[in-house]
Amino acid sequence: MSRQMPVTIKDVSNDAKVSIKTVSRVINKEKNVAEKTRELVVKSIQKLGFKPNRSAQSLRSRKSHMIALLYDNPNKHYLADIQRGILRLCKETGYNLVIQECDYTDPKLALEISKFIDDFSIDGLVITPPLSDMQEFLNSLAGTEAEYSIIAPSTTLKDSLYVSSNDYEASYAMTSKIIEKGHRDIAFIKGHQKHSASALRFDGFLAALQDNDVKLNIEWVKEGNFGFDSGFSAGLELLKSQNKPSVIFASNDYMAAGVMKAAQMNGINIPLELSLIGFDDSPIAEQLWPSLTTVRQPVEEMAYHAARLLLGNIDGLSETIASKEFKSELIVRESLINLIN
Repeated sequence: MSRQMPVTIKDVSNDAKVSIKTVSRVINKEKNVAEKTRELVVKSIQKLGFKPNRSAQSLRSRKSHMIALLYDNPNKHYLADIQRGILRLCKETGYNLVIQECDYTDPKLALEISKFIDDFSIDGLVITPPLSDMQEFLNSLAGTEAEYSIIAPSTTLKDSLYVSSNDYEASYAMTSKIIEKGHRDIAFIKGHQKHSASALRFDGFLAALQDNDVKLNIEWVKEGNFGFDSGFSAGLELLKSQNKPSVIFASNDYMAAGVMKAAQMNGINIPLELSLIGFDDSPIAEQLWPSLTTVRQPVEEMAYHAARLLLGNIDGLSETIASKEFKSELIVRESLINLIN
């Protein structure tokens, strides 16, 4: 006669269709669990005959006050803004932050992060693009003890904590501003293919062209990855032909800086011969000469709010799933010239 395997917390999680963390909360009688969810978990516990390990339960209920930032992004300044926002809240709350670089193409990513969570006793994760758009990876986190919040996801999960920005609307507004200044020969440099913001910014650009009866020149649409070098390469391509655009709209400021270098190497004056637009309003936007017209994204505040949502959930301060969309602002500087006399 075969020996029956003991029922585990994961079995209860699968039966109740909730995360392991939620089951743990019910067992530990924590407050921030919806009554309906609590009833489902209790029902599964009773049905399966699950008996919690009290010593392990006691250990799990102790917080490490350690959270982690997961990222895979070539833009170091974007990462710095994210860090500042999270660290500001950590300073206010007594939590510590671990920063973990990831490779979103790694097939073992979910296993590695699960081990990372266990090894460092991580209470929660703040997850940035493109990881925040990887549905399968996010689903895998339900099998860990860590909470998580996500920044700028393309879609939102039912039980996720997230913050987002209005990339589509902001790109639409900036493109409309460019057209308002008399430009109709407009090039665009896309961002990282796996970042949802890239598609949203391009879609906003296309919609503004269409609504203003401006024809898209597909040869003036180039691929980038949010890094300086990709902006430089795209800039060289756009500026080598006889038929040049009057303005280049890059999906972030660091690609725009790369375009500026390409223009300077080719003896092209910005903004007299070429206007240039970025996105994010990174510190470099004001440091460039001429200063860069861009879209201001409150990245640091987004990160702060994502961390606040995360810690609120860890500490049982929030009973509802919260989210927030942050608004952008057009910042018109010297790099955009008015062609209308």
